[in-house]
Amino acid sequence: MKMKMTIAKNKANFFGLLIIVMFFNSCYFPNYRSIAESSLYDINFSEGKWFLNHVTVNGKAWNDLSTLTEEALATCLKDSLYLSYGKRKAAYIVPVLNDKNAKEQLNLLKATNSVDYVIQVVGNISADEIGVINIKPHKFNEKSEASISVQVYDVQKGKLIYSHKTTGTIDSENNNKDVVFGKSIQTILTKCLEKELKTLKKNSGCEL
Repeated sequence: MKMKMTIAKNKANFFGLLIIVMFFNSCYFPNYRSIAESSLYDINFSEGKWFLNHVTVNGKAWNDLSTLTEEALATCLKDSLYLSYGKRKAAYIVPVLNDKNAKEQLNLLKATNSVDYVIQVVGNISADEIGVINIKPHKFNEKSEASISVQVYDVQKGKLIYSHKTTGTIDSENNNKDVVFGKSIQTILTKCLEKELKTLKKNSGCEL
């Protein structure tokens, strides 16, 4: 009787281990890579007034990411942080800056003498093919990829002084009908943002 119980227990342990192995074999984890898009890092959070715009992803505001960014930077900038929304909403509106409109918009801000720097966080979803749990057959490679870029503009100088980007990617190479466990695109974006905020705070002289 004792031997049968031992055999049954060993079988249960074996199948439990097999399930765990199969689970992790079906899991796809994001690969993150960060690159400096600018050679300039002339930023110092201890000086000036800083304007933070909404975080946008594919041109649309993402409130969760905006709140995460605000909370992270408020620990460094405190009363020097001004927002495009909420309790510390500034009186002016700054659109998402790019190569076409940055010069004009920075000149307008300079004329108001209201803020010294603009922090801009821009996200991009380039592929969203793998969900958290994906049970459909994978006949071809599928991919989820998103990135977060943090940019800082100097209003007085009228130019971009900081740009850094983190991209998270999941690639699945599954040619059967196995269940695939991945990460949501929201999770990838959040992790990219956390990495970027950590880099920004480090480069600005803010204590982590």
